[in-house]
Amino acid sequence: MWLEIGLVVLGIVALVSTVNFVLRKLLKIEKEKKDFFAVDYANERHRKIDQWVRWGWMLVSTIVIFMVFAEELPIIFYLLLFIAWIATDAFVRAYFQWKHSEQPRQAILTLSEMAVWISAVTLVIYFDVFNFLT
Repeated sequence: MWLEIGLVVLGIVALVSTVNFVLRKLLKIEKEKKDFFAVDYANERHRKIDQWVRWGWMLVSTIVIFMVFAEELPIIFYLLLFIAWIATDAFVRAYFQWKHSEQPRQAILTLSEMAVWISAVTLVIYFDVFNFLT
C-alpha cells in the first residue's frame, strides 16, 4: 500500500513539474532561484499569514486524524481537509505573489499547481484508489 501511495505522489509531482515547465515556456515566466525546501515570502505580512495557515492546518489536522482513528470516521474527512488546506495555502501565496512580488506572473504557476494537486486528490477520492472509503 505504501508503495502505491508513493507512486501516486511521485506521479502527481511529475505532472506538476511538467505543467509548470510548459506554462513557464508558454507565458515566458522566469524561473525563481530558491533552495529546495525554502519558503519565499513577499513580505513580513505574508510570512505571518502563512504561519497562521500552517499552524491552523496542524491543529485542525491533528483533531481530524484523532477523530478518524478514535471515532472511526471515514478518511475522506481528512482528504477534504487536505484539499481545503491546499487551496488556502495556494491562494494566500498567489495573492502575495501577484500584489507584492517582483514577478507577479508567478502566481499563475502557483494556481496551476494548486489545480493539479486538488484534481489529483479529488480523483483519488472519487475512484477510491487506495480503498479508503470501503
